[in-house]
Amino acid sequence: MLRRVGLASSLMSSVQRIWKCSYLDTSTKVHLYQALVMSVLLYGAETRTLLAADIGTLEAFHMKCQRQMLNIHWWEHITNAEVLQKTDLPTISEILRNRRLSLFGHVARLDPEVPANKALLLIVNSHEGMKLDQTSGPSSSHLAQPCPGGC
Repeated sequence: MLRRVGLASSLMSSVQRIWKCSYLDTSTKVHLYQALVMSVLLYGAETRTLLAADIGTLEAFHMKCQRQMLNIHWWEHITNAEVLQKTDLPTISEILRNRRLSLFGHVARLDPEVPANKALLLIVNSHEGMKLDQTSGPSSSHLAQPCPGGC
């Protein structure tokens, strides 16, 4: 994870002139940040097991970058919530959750013969067996069926 933060940090410093441009509005800077920095920082992160310390490191770097984009200095005492509100960006945890759910959805909809789908069903079935009596619990076929309420 530190390698990803290092790569993203070097990208942030290489486009330092963009963050200091006063004629670019915040939304343009945010779009550039998402395209240039976030893509490098979170490349493949939805497939990795991240510790709480790793998430904390990513969140801290994310906030540092946003403060740099907005030209906020440490002595100004602006909270992280205010920074997030100004940039309208989600936290790293929210981004990773959405990416993981999207990946889960893609794998769950794969053909049942694809190894990734087989591995997913194996994990789901093993967890169902630990939590529920398999004779009375729901079958794993409910993953392939659409939600009844249209969720």
